[in-house]
Amino acid sequence: MKELHKAIIKLSKTHRKLAFREFAKIDLTEGQPKILSFLAKNNGCIQKDIADNCRIKPATVTSVLSNMEKAGLIYRSQNSENRRILNVFLTDKGVKAQKQVGVIFNKIDDLCFKGFSEEEKLQAIELLDRIQSNLDGKEDDND
Repeated sequence: MKELHKAIIKLSKTHRKLAFREFAKIDLTEGQPKILSFLAKNNGCIQKDIADNCRIKPATVTSVLSNMEKAGLIYRSQNSENRRILNVFLTDKGVKAQKQVGVIFNKIDDLCFKGFSEEEKLQAIELLDRIQSNLDGKEDDND
């Protein structure tokens, strides 16, 4: 039987390489596509929400957001209820970039599922979700 870890590593590396080659064409760096996609559904959220939902360390989020702000993809605004909190918003340029990210991921999904039936696509995603559920929370365990 093929070893799961080898298959996952190989798939992940190839997927990542394809994605970031395309993201580089639209001047996006690592971490930015995930944050753009999250903000498209959660515009105005706080940095902690981005870190938690995107599974990125808070210090890394701060750094990535600073670069995104310099690139004109987002802006941060003080929260009206708590001035220590910054809400993060997509700019028009950020919305456009996020749409391009969606197109890129759809293109890669089409490549991944070439020759698959709709049922096989759903099964593959369900199986990967089950594997993820089995592993969720385990990265912090010391066992």
